[in-house]
Amino acid sequence: MVMESKTTSKTSCLKALLLKAWRERWTDLQWGINIKTVLPRGVSGDVYNLADCILQQAVVGAGANQLVLSYLRHSLSAQLVSHAAVLQRLSKYNQLNKVHCVFSLLEFLEGMLPGVTCCGKPEETVLATAILSIACWLLTILLQCKGSPHLTQKASFLVTTLMNDDFYVSMMCLARYSDPELFTETNRKCIELGASLSESDDLLKSVKKLENIDVSTLSHPINSEKWPGSLVQCWLEVKLVGNPGASTSSLSEQLRLFQKLKGFDGSRLYAELMRGSLLALYDVNQTSHESQWGAFAFLKVPHILLELAGKNDSSSIVAAVELMLQHSPLLDAMDANSSCSSLECLLGELVKARLISEVQFKHLLEKRKAPPSLKLDTAPAAAGIPKVIICAEPTLAGILKTLSTDYHKIQDPLLGMLHQVLTGKSFELILAVATVQGQLRTLVTRLIRFNECSKSGGDKARAQLFDISFLMLVAIVQNYGAGAVLDPDGESLFEQWVRSCMVERQRPKAPEQLLRLGDPLTIEMLLQQFNAGETDFKPNVKWQDVLFNMAGVMHEVLVAWEQGALVTADVKRILDAVRGRMCCLPLAAAAWLCAYMRTAPQENLLKPVNMVQQLLAPPAAEEDSLRERWQLTCEIIRKMQRDVQLPLQTKSSHHLISRQPAIEQLHAAWSAAIRRGWLDHSSAKTLHCLLDTAGPRWLVSAVIQELLKLRYRDQLQRGVDLALAAFHVDIGACTLELLSHILPQMLYNDLQADSLMEPQLLALAYLTSYCVYTAFDAFSEEHEEPLAKVARLNENVDEGTPMEQLIAMLRQLLTIFEDGVQEGFITQQTYFAFYLIKSLVEVKVNSANALLAAIPPALITDLLRTLPELFTYPILLHLHDVYNTHGRINMAKDLCILRNYHLRNVAQENS
Repeated sequence: MVMESKTTSKTSCLKALLLKAWRERWTDLQWGINIKTVLPRGVSGDVYNLADCILQQAVVGAGANQLVLSYLRHSLSAQLVSHAAVLQRLSKYNQLNKVHCVFSLLEFLEGMLPGVTCCGKPEETVLATAILSIACWLLTILLQCKGSPHLTQKASFLVTTLMNDDFYVSMMCLARYSDPELFTETNRKCIELGASLSESDDLLKSVKKLENIDVSTLSHPINSEKWPGSLVQCWLEVKLVGNPGASTSSLSEQLRLFQKLKGFDGSRLYAELMRGSLLALYDVNQTSHESQWGAFAFLKVPHILLELAGKNDSSSIVAAVELMLQHSPLLDAMDANSSCSSLECLLGELVKARLISEVQFKHLLEKRKAPPSLKLDTAPAAAGIPKVIICAEPTLAGILKTLSTDYHKIQDPLLGMLHQVLTGKSFELILAVATVQGQLRTLVTRLIRFNECSKSGGDKARAQLFDISFLMLVAIVQNYGAGAVLDPDGESLFEQWVRSCMVERQRPKAPEQLLRLGDPLTIEMLLQQFNAGETDFKPNVKWQDVLFNMAGVMHEVLVAWEQGALVTADVKRILDAVRGRMCCLPLAAAAWLCAYMRTAPQENLLKPVNMVQQLLAPPAAEEDSLRERWQLTCEIIRKMQRDVQLPLQTKSSHHLISRQPAIEQLHAAWSAAIRRGWLDHSSAKTLHCLLDTAGPRWLVSAVIQELLKLRYRDQLQRGVDLALAAFHVDIGACTLELLSHILPQMLYNDLQADSLMEPQLLALAYLTSYCVYTAFDAFSEEHEEPLAKVARLNENVDEGTPMEQLIAMLRQLLTIFEDGVQEGFITQQTYFAFYLIKSLVEVKVNSANALLAAIPPALITDLLRTLPELFTYPILLHLHDVYNTHGRINMAKDLCILRNYHLRNVAQENS
């Protein structure tokens, strides 16, 4: 009560002083001197409603009192009243019939707008509401004073001025959330006014902008990249080498994220996808991977495009193909390899998916001009990979349909069909098509069913059916992994054998454990049979008994040979009988020998290696059906040998063990990709092997070192794309290592930090933000499953879900920067912190808010005071969370800091 009376008393004194000033015609300087005798030192006139008092006095008559308005102008300059208080008071003036007063107030507002700000006082959020109030007041004038052209013209000019200034737009975005009722009123007036304006009216654009004002109103400029880019193609290689059966939906989601990261429009993204898949196919021409990439390029890509674009965006698909036509050397090379038009085959599949029409198909083909020297085979029997792949699609459908029928009715036809599948490259093609169509698990399930039905009984057809289905299943598991195609709790003979006996690179089997599965009596019986050279089995044989005892048979033979009880000829006779008519037996025998060799000393390897080589010798029987099965058996056994990493094997660039140092392997793959602008299949496999060999921390460190060696901006852009793709060998583990170890070590190690300069620093910051967003997206897809490869990366980060670890590590890294900036020095770390925050803000994806919340507000303010010239209003607007009070307070404070910096610059330029 006492305070209220004091305030009322002081307000009365101010009104009295104002009347005295007007009567005596004081100048604004005299007003400034005398007002200080009434206002206590350091107290704002807002406390006593000074702005309200002056404006009330100024508009008493028919026209505004310019002398009194000059007192208000001086009070603003002397910071006796705040801009927020003056704007709030102006917006409450409702005597719009006093035209001269209104016009004078509009002129006064026009003079205010270039300098409206807040100098670190608690009125920052009030200022945002005041600015939106003024905009609402201007709309009211435009609606109610249509009969006064000079008023509407001035009000229109001021609305346009507000909406063309990023500071005012940012503050009004803030006010939308701090005062929803005011925004609703403003929005209603915008709609009402917009309805009365013509499309040609310049004011309409500003009114529409105000009507829909939000954080997205101020967008960041998109950095346009030259066509073609590197990211999508490199990522496809790395992703599909690691997971060839990746689903259409997961690939589509990842591509959408890349689209936002890189700022691609739809047609650019689709063109990158088509080009990347064709480039990958061209790279593996005439290799065992050709079918896989052919199926992806011509069967999977149309389905991905359908999920990305839908059936109503044919114009973007056409624009993407036209962009592809600019890259004619690739199409020429593809056509030369396949002796048919790759583009025609691809467009045909797009027509089937209803992505383009027949008219568009013909139009695009007419645009494609093949070089005269290129002769295409138009005969129906042309065996180009595009046509072969497209023909394999209905073949797979037929096989799956046959495998779904009753076993007893189709035993003989089925056997013929499966033998046909093993001929030439048919099996490879069928698997490739099944993989890209998501039918691989279905194929495996149905093969297992037939394998189970034929696992007992020795008649020839039944035995062959068991043998061929077993071989096909082993080949599939070997290529795609048991986890991708088998039920972990499956109880079939094949699934039990895979879990217990099969040699897999990532899942070693103990040879002693395999021996425990055998039965001594059965092993003795089999030894007698094989030693006698007999290849035929009894009619009531159970193949389960034979397969699980082959380890014991091979163990007895090896021990007997090593101890001299058997000579080389005896061993050869036994092994020849093992591989007599059933290919699954030498395969089971080789599985134990390879498991044994994985742990055996170097000096004991020669005899088991020779036994495996003998198992690989061609069988004596000349049956056609055995020949195809035997070829597949040899491929499986050789892959087993590679998986156990025997030093006696032929060299391969895809082995984990290599005479070439890991850093040299990475450098060779990196240099070739940077030079060409795309990643080859061999290099992608090398990256996966390096991850398995050296782990994610080494891989990330080595890739970053290669990136920082690049000097030119176009090279660095390509390097960022390649590095991001390379980290997709395990994006989660690589990103956690980057945040927790590599960046802190690099930025705060004096020897390394001194080498971090522009433009490498900027490239590293963008790579970091891309990795953070991509890893966050990957963890979201995993539904918070625990990360297998990163048990504990930082002692200071609490255990939690991978997503929680990611956010915690990002926050920890930024907190380190905060400590450095507060010391007042401008270093590489300061610039990196800014560029990292800027790049995180520029990518406005769904997960952005969760990651931006990890940025300490104090770091933003410190960076803003240290490097104000680098900040913009859109950065600050997107950086803070407008949905909570603290976020709005911090945003208002930072917007005013940047505003004051700009105003100081203007003042210096004018002086």
